[in-house]
Amino acid sequence: MKSFRHTNPSHPVERGMSRRRFFRQSGAAALSTMLLTSCDNLLDKIIPSRKDKRDKTLAFFGDSLTIGTGGSKPLGAWVSDVLTDRPVYNDGINGQVALSIAIRQGGVPLTLSVAGGKFNGAKPVAVTKLSNEFLSTPLNGNVYSRTGTLAGVSCAITRKFLPEVGERYVVEPTVQNDAEATAGTPADVEIPDDSVFELADAVKMRTGTQILWYGRNDMTQGKPEDGILTAIKSSVDYIAEPRRYLVLGILPATTENKGTDGYAKVTAFNDELALLYRDAYVPMTPPTEEEMNNIGFTPTAGDREDIQRGNFPSRMRPDNKSDEIHLNNSGYQIIANRVAQKIRDLKY
Repeated sequence: MKSFRHTNPSHPVERGMSRRRFFRQSGAAALSTMLLTSCDNLLDKIIPSRKDKRDKTLAFFGDSLTIGTGGSKPLGAWVSDVLTDRPVYNDGINGQVALSIAIRQGGVPLTLSVAGGKFNGAKPVAVTKLSNEFLSTPLNGNVYSRTGTLAGVSCAITRKFLPEVGERYVVEPTVQNDAEATAGTPADVEIPDDSVFELADAVKMRTGTQILWYGRNDMTQGKPEDGILTAIKSSVDYIAEPRRYLVLGILPATTENKGTDGYAKVTAFNDELALLYRDAYVPMTPPTEEEMNNIGFTPTAGDREDIQRGNFPSRMRPDNKSDEIHLNNSGYQIIANRVAQKIRDLKY
């Protein structure tokens, strides 16, 4: 006589499952997951509302390293070679310290006063007081200009260097469209002393992913390290939420090798940056074997000696040996690949 099996209403009648049935149901579940994932990926492509609407711009702010001095193009262009779908904005000026860079980036406000305290029609107005000579550099007399808004008026601010009189800054109203041209220029608009000049590019780049390379010139000039940290923090705070940014370390000069005071100073400062910015920090350590292989660079015995000294290989530096600071194309490629990888890792 067969035994009678009691059942519990709260449990299935069959407590076990045959192996064949288990694999059949598991396979069906896996197939369902694959189909759902495929459909989700397809929807991302065909339904605009599901696409990543974040600003894809990569905005680079810095000094001569940012503009790629010693190489053939700016750092941003090297990164763009790797991340080909990302538009790039590159803003660097030779010889500048962290504070001036932070003003160009927007993290530190720019204030100024002008002669006469008001606009003079469409004519340039001389700047008589400036919170920081943010377009100045001791290395050249180039003309630098930025657009923005002053006392509610669209303007350009320009730095010029005149050999006989030195540097001069002027502001000049700009015509944005035909309607403004017809309306004329704001001749009588007052410009109170210490008015804020809001830089147009700084405002526009707030929503992008920013790559900040500050401090090399501060180190060279012996300026306080707190000034670099303050400038970087101000710039990071200025970036729109959710903030996407990278902070690059100080690149050691060719003379700043292990055992020197310069190396100890730069390394200690970079360690502090790494602690403060963690995953958003990009190190300036010597290239690894893998990094060199990735750009087709075969190190010589001399290059390996440089690496052992804690520095970039001399063949990743400019041919001009008097240049102790910059990199050549190979060196910038190493940095660009690190930046690109960080952007991928952080899903920027």
